[in-house]
Amino acid sequence: MRVWYAFGFANLISTKRKKHGDYLVLHLTFIPNIQLKSFRNMLLAYGLQLRRPYQCQFGLKKRKFTCSVDLSLSNFIFKDAYIQRPVEEKRVAHLNFFAAQLLPTRNLVSGLILILALSLAQSCGLATGQDSAVLEPPAKQATEQEAQPKLNQAALKQVTYDIEYMSSDEMGGRQPGTPGIQLCEDYIVEEYRKAGLQPLENGTYLQELEVGQTRSVDKDATALILKGPNDTKLELDLGKDFQQLVGRKNFDLSSDLVFVGYGISAEEHNFDEYANVDVKDKVVVLIRYEPQPGDPQSVFDGEDTSRHATGRQKVSAARRAGAAGIIMVNDQSRLDEEGEDGLILPDRFGSNSLPFAQIKRDVFDKMLKASSLTSPLGKELSTVSEIEKLIDSNLEPISQPIKDWSCEFKSAFPVKKTKTNNIIGIIEGEGPNADETIVIGAHYDHLGMGAYGSRAGGRREVHNGADDNATGTAAVIELARRFSARDKKPGRRLVFVCFTAEEMGLLGAIHYCENPIYPLESTAAMMNFDMIGWLRENKLTLYNWNTSPQLDPIFEAANEGLGFDLNKPTRAFGGSDHLPFNEREVPNMFIHTGTNPVYHTPEDDFEEINCEGALRVIDYSERVVDMLAELETKPTFGTPKPFRLGVMLDDEEGGVKIEGVSEDSVAEKAGLLEGDIILDVDGEKMEKRRDLVKVLRRDAGKTVKMKLKRGDDEITLNVELKK
Repeated sequence: MRVWYAFGFANLISTKRKKHGDYLVLHLTFIPNIQLKSFRNMLLAYGLQLRRPYQCQFGLKKRKFTCSVDLSLSNFIFKDAYIQRPVEEKRVAHLNFFAAQLLPTRNLVSGLILILALSLAQSCGLATGQDSAVLEPPAKQATEQEAQPKLNQAALKQVTYDIEYMSSDEMGGRQPGTPGIQLCEDYIVEEYRKAGLQPLENGTYLQELEVGQTRSVDKDATALILKGPNDTKLELDLGKDFQQLVGRKNFDLSSDLVFVGYGISAEEHNFDEYANVDVKDKVVVLIRYEPQPGDPQSVFDGEDTSRHATGRQKVSAARRAGAAGIIMVNDQSRLDEEGEDGLILPDRFGSNSLPFAQIKRDVFDKMLKASSLTSPLGKELSTVSEIEKLIDSNLEPISQPIKDWSCEFKSAFPVKKTKTNNIIGIIEGEGPNADETIVIGAHYDHLGMGAYGSRAGGRREVHNGADDNATGTAAVIELARRFSARDKKPGRRLVFVCFTAEEMGLLGAIHYCENPIYPLESTAAMMNFDMIGWLRENKLTLYNWNTSPQLDPIFEAANEGLGFDLNKPTRAFGGSDHLPFNEREVPNMFIHTGTNPVYHTPEDDFEEINCEGALRVIDYSERVVDMLAELETKPTFGTPKPFRLGVMLDDEEGGVKIEGVSEDSVAEKAGLLEGDIILDVDGEKMEKRRDLVKVLRRDAGKTVKMKLKRGDDEITLNVELKK
């Protein structure tokens, strides 16, 4: 046995041997509120790929953190590892790994002796014979952190709590119509009340709406009758003999039945149970999950469950083959300790695109007793267990029609109307623009147990939605606190909205726009926060920054001294609550720190969130709101045509080189020549093309002093940045 040892901030002594090699199991004991994102990124940076990311929870709510990764190298050294502590002033805590190496060790004692020796050697400053396993964080990162304004620790503590509480298991994923979203609603309402926000005319902070995307099985409209040889007729009892799964469309069909094994089409394993059987417009009968469960030698990810086992994949394979519906039976491994064959919940696989039901094994056994299947060698298979054993033994499909069996199959799925609420609080403005409104919003709902919208392959687990969108909701609440606490009112009215039902199709934002608290014609701007908890490399994305020519100068000015790398995509992004405002020509912005691997999975947990980064985004956004509120005139909607200098540029050491000048352009009129190197503009150094683009966008309309290197000389030109 080879055992991997490490020592330091984490208590780590363990590996387990698995089929695909050595799998590292890290038992790390962390303090609460620790940031694990940097640790994970460090693993990935050194080639350690997570074998099944959704089984490696980087954000457990307990103190112990466990992760399995595929260790493909015989020797491995962690050169550095560090994590952020959002609540403490010390922003970086090091993970000190010393003897990070696979060693041919038979017992734990010898490993511990080695670790203690290495630890002592390092503490005494002695060499270990390996590269240093502990490095300081990159100097660039330290410099960036030092340059950032110091965060308000009280605000950090409060925002951290907001995010943690709203993304806790207690909230159940915040799906509309559930007790969890009601808890979150109560929390937001109480924070609005404590901040002193003005309620709506109805005396509450709630704008009610009905949403209807939750489907259920209509028991009275559901039936499954199996017809066999010699006038055999099995009329199954719903909830006892079979379970109807939720579907997207009502159906009523009659069909022959075809057995398709586990219903798997896996080209990568040369295993396709639909390859040699016609299932077009027929109902297929299949076994749940996959062959060889628990077998470490299985091609289907060994002891782990592969993607082919999921209900979603089975539906997808059946649809591709042209099947009309699915009848599923449990595999042997899903029986309980007493051998009981349980029925799954109707919404276990979400809302299915094909008619889909589960029958009990004994029902299928009755069918097989009347009409057995036949193996390739001619053996009769008259029980589900015999079929499973044969497929598991040789991984050969035995798909075939179930002779003389057909079904009559029908069900309906009424849409359940659910009442839910946008949560709205108001701060009135004062001055000449007091009747104009700035909407500051974020959605507070999420996916609940993942019945719809989940990227986690049908796993019915709490989707906590820490980044999506407890972080954005926390931003709205925190900005409400700040503006409400001021003595002076803003120059425009501020309306704070926590939208519901965004994940169901922006329904809360659409309802607000159709029933605005104040006219959209007098709404100056809409600021939308969605996923601001994964700030990396100071990159902050501002979608729809160009929906008004007045916005971009504000975004640039607000960033003064904050050091964000503002990413401004030229193409609009529609998938969040700013879209209904955009469609009604309200200037809008979508503030975002980027997508991430845990988006719409159960792993989007609080432990993954960069709370310090989220607070920095809030600080920046406060400046933007201040400037919007004090604009003399209401921003106009419309994308301005960009200013063009009329040059071709290339990066050059010490500046930006002009590779070409367009005829009759601003550049030509100003006297710029091909070969000039732009050194600075108004004293601001131009090191990259993006530096010049930023200045041209920001200072369009102004006259600037441009310092150039022309041959061996340096000259300065006045350049009027006007079309």
